Amino acid sequence: MQTRYAGNGSVAYDLDRFQPKPRMRVKRPTLVVANPGVKARARRRTATVLGIVAAAAVVVGIVVTMLYSRAVLTELSQQIAHQTSLLEKEQSEYTRLTAELDAKISLRNVEDYATQTLGMLPVDKSQVTYVDLSEGEKIELTSESPKQSLFDKVELAIINVKERLGED
Repeated sequence: MQTRYAGNGSVAYDLDRFQPKPRMRVKRPTLVVANPGVKARARRRTATVLGIVAAAAVVVGIVVTMLYSRAVLTELSQQIAHQTSLLEKEQSEYTRLTAELDAKISLRNVEDYATQTLGMLPVDKSQVTYVDLSEGEKIELTSESPKQSLFDKVELAIINVKERLGED
C-alpha cells in the first residue's frame, strides 16, 4: 500500500478532497417572450372586462339583497309596533271591564238592587235557622213503616244509583 503525503511533506490528511466539488454553472437559455398578438391582447382585455362585470354584478346583488332585507325588517317592525299598541289597548279595555264587573257584582250593589228593585228586605235574625249535622244522618224505622221485600230493596238501590249519576 502506498502512502500519499500532502504537498508540504506532512502526514496530515488532505481535507480538500472531502469538500464538495464546485458545480459548473450551466448557462440557461434566455427565453424571449414574443410580443402578444392583437388577438391575445383582445382576449385578455375581454377576460378582464368580464371579471370586472362579474364582480360588479356580485356587489350589486349583495347591495340589493341588503336593501330588500332592510325594507322587510322595517315593515315587520311597523307591524309589531301596531300589534303591540292593539294589545295595550285590549289590556286596558280588559282592566276597565273587570273593574266594571267587580263594581256590579259587589255585595253592596247586589243588596241595594235586591232591596230597591226587587222589593226584598234585609235578612232578619228570626229568619236564620241553624242545622247541626255533626251527629250524622239517622233513619228510624217504626212499626208502621212498611217492610221492604228484596225486590223493593233492589229497585230502591237502582233509583239511588240513577240519582247519584244525575239521571232522572
